Amino acid sequence: MSVTQSVIDFIRTLPGDAIPAQAREMGRRALLDTVGVTLAGVDEPSARAVRDVLAAEGASGRATLLGTAQRSSLAGAALANGTAGHALDFDDVTAHMSGHPSIPLAPALLVVAEDTGASGADLVGAFVVGFEVECKIGRGMGRSHYARGFHQTTTLGALGSAAACARLLGLSRDETAHALGIASSMAGGLRANFGSMTKPLQAGNAARAGVVAALLARRGFTGGDDILDGPFGFVRAFSPADDGDLEQIGGFGDPWEVVDPGISVKKYPCCFVSHRAADATLSLVRRHGITPEQVERVEVHLPGGQVSPTGGVGPMIHPRPKTGLEGKFSMQYVVASAIHDRALRFATFEDAAVRRPELQALLARVHPVNDTARHPAATSDQYCAVDIRLAGGRVVSEALVEPRGGPADPLSWEELLEKYRDCAERALPAERVARSAEMLVELDGVRDVRELTATLATDA
Repeated sequence: MSVTQSVIDFIRTLPGDAIPAQAREMGRRALLDTVGVTLAGVDEPSARAVRDVLAAEGASGRATLLGTAQRSSLAGAALANGTAGHALDFDDVTAHMSGHPSIPLAPALLVVAEDTGASGADLVGAFVVGFEVECKIGRGMGRSHYARGFHQTTTLGALGSAAACARLLGLSRDETAHALGIASSMAGGLRANFGSMTKPLQAGNAARAGVVAALLARRGFTGGDDILDGPFGFVRAFSPADDGDLEQIGGFGDPWEVVDPGISVKKYPCCFVSHRAADATLSLVRRHGITPEQVERVEVHLPGGQVSPTGGVGPMIHPRPKTGLEGKFSMQYVVASAIHDRALRFATFEDAAVRRPELQALLARVHPVNDTARHPAATSDQYCAVDIRLAGGRVVSEALVEPRGGPADPLSWEELLEKYRDCAERALPAERVARSAEMLVELDGVRDVRELTATLATDA
């Protein structure tokens, strides 16, 4: 059996009751968080622009644009909601995908579930299946996929979204194969767009791709029926160094990716690569009462050659940011803001905040460093260590292996709900925030997803 056929069989034939309770719970947690950050991002310029384009085209339809009174086509709503959900870069991440797993899935599934009147339990099951597909494929992609500049949230996300929608729509074996083939040719996204509005657009487009691919396949539209395998298949095309390994794509549900390696939920609305440094910096500032005036130099120590010659750290490619979006992808700005503001909030990543002269001066004193040997404060080979040198020569240090919100130190349900309420109240009235939160926590018991989406819209 080909790898593609094994993926198709998993999507189609897995019994709903074969998904364990822990995996379903993690799916509900991810959906709660993703809907929340989508509502928080509704008023961001990128999200407004997408809705304006849909409205200017006269787009209307059956699907809810979350946090608004607008409706659109299924494809348009997936694009708009997916863009809003990634606009703040506040959505979750996972290891094998090296990106954001939930944002290509949740917007696509919500519009399809709303259109078909699917149950919350079916939505959760489809989410876990789509998550499994995109992450298991991610295991087989090789280092060159990301290294060459592909945005894996959008390349792998398009396939995961198509798989999830195919599952929810109950597509046949051939239709599911065609949906994956169609989505593979709609997959795309470049890391060069990080720090611009196009990064969230890419996530929205991945959600849209899954919806369109599944709906076309259901109408008889065809695509390649063995799209992952072969010299011109997805893995070889998107892993240019031929380091992709098809044998790594398998073992579905053993373990479930949503459980192991699991999901990292963000505490701060910026690139997750900076979260360990943010946690360590905030801990030092609060414990030692550090003020910006005391700081002479900050070193952010990272193992494994993660720091580029220009001062970038992985996807954090803006050492001297000038806009809020660039600030989300600047290790220097995140650390400087943690020192100056003693917190990292939505307002931290507004353009005016980034352009503050005192912040620009402070971030120039922040220096990411490639460690050639383990930092003295580290207890593991995988860490981020922050050294703050104060006036007078004193140095305080802290090293972290796992940021708060990661699989080893997850947020509680109450902490997730606190984040949800903080996000959702930016778009919804209080009573809808409360009701939608209740339904998302108990999503497996929701009879018709339209009951949920009605609470996620506004009246005007």
